[in-house]
Amino acid sequence: RRLLLSLLPLSVVLGPAAVDANFVTSLHSSFVVNLDFGDSEAEAALSPTGGDGTGDDAAPSPSEASDDVKVMSFAGGGQKFKCSIPSTRNQTKPSLSGSEDIAAIKARFIAAKLAMLQGECWKHRKDFWTYDVCFGRRISQYQAGGDLQYSLGDHVPEADELSPSGEVKQHYIGGAGNRSAEVHYACGSSEASSREFSVEEDRPLHYKFRVSGPTFCSWNLNNGATSQDASGRSWPVSALLEEMRGTCVNTTQGWWTYEYCFPHSLIQFHLAGNGKTRDPTHILGTLNGTTSPTAPNTVKMETIRLKPSISPRERREPPSNHLTLQQYLGGGTVCDETSQPRSTKMRFQCPLKWKSQTETQIVSIQEGSLCEYEVVIQSPMLCGHSKFLPTIPMGKQTIQCTAEN
Repeated sequence: RRLLLSLLPLSVVLGPAAVDANFVTSLHSSFVVNLDFGDSEAEAALSPTGGDGTGDDAAPSPSEASDDVKVMSFAGGGQKFKCSIPSTRNQTKPSLSGSEDIAAIKARFIAAKLAMLQGECWKHRKDFWTYDVCFGRRISQYQAGGDLQYSLGDHVPEADELSPSGEVKQHYIGGAGNRSAEVHYACGSSEASSREFSVEEDRPLHYKFRVSGPTFCSWNLNNGATSQDASGRSWPVSALLEEMRGTCVNTTQGWWTYEYCFPHSLIQFHLAGNGKTRDPTHILGTLNGTTSPTAPNTVKMETIRLKPSISPRERREPPSNHLTLQQYLGGGTVCDETSQPRSTKMRFQCPLKWKSQTETQIVSIQEGSLCEYEVVIQSPMLCGHSKFLPTIPMGKQTIQCTAEN
């Protein structure tokens, strides 16, 4: 949510008594304050009841709904303003009074969990049949080399189900000869060799597909760092990125190209000559040759909340203040200036525009200290975890400020 603060043009610095928010400095007359309202939307979506107006979901009292007044210091503390800030006490949880509110929240969270499958069609062969599953659209079956082909139904979005365990079910109806299907997205691995993708005809003309992935886990252990599936197996939060295994993502900035290969290495190189020769090449960090685990679903990472940066060109913190997944890579090529191995903090975030950004991308590379790097990668793979999912933008609200004498 963004609150628009309108003041006279001046260089802005937040004093210690300022509102607890991420502030962006500017010389213009409008300043943007980013406030974090947590992951209450996802909590509401996963609630079995969706909120009943009691307990934590109860509406605030009139006194709680009133505006907060904060004293904010600007111009290096030389000028103070008394600012009336719209209260967030009644906004930290979504409105739970109507079924439409809950339905919208659940639909958004389901879409976030399925973001990586958007536009995807998978094939599965069983016995004489090949099945085409176009997620969120349609399912069909056909015999390879034959004339038989049947629709198993079209997706019915309003029938989607989200369970408290984080798993999702989609229903497909209206297939040929009254055929229908459902897709059960279950907590499990997304790594290619261990991911489940299966089908069974549980009753005549009805087909049940099962797709596994960590985005369909609940992530309710160790402050979101661990989950457990129905069999009791624990999954580390790094499992969310296992679809990247065996692939690399790269970007070019000026003379250098940077390439991250999950889960083990970040390298920096220059494409010389015909553009096919990498010379020179520097390892900016690696797990190779270390004791750190690299096997599927074992990679060590941690969830962190990044501190805001004063400089707009260093916007490390997500605007909605959602969490970041961090991996440390050390043991890189020795730096000439420091005589120490290069190292990198890899930071993974769900993109703000996760509905349209379906690709994993390197969006920021900073050298905070000599040969110590910070790299931000945005990926929709993280968006099904409530603590990584950005909160819903709620538009602009005005903070009224008056100068103190």
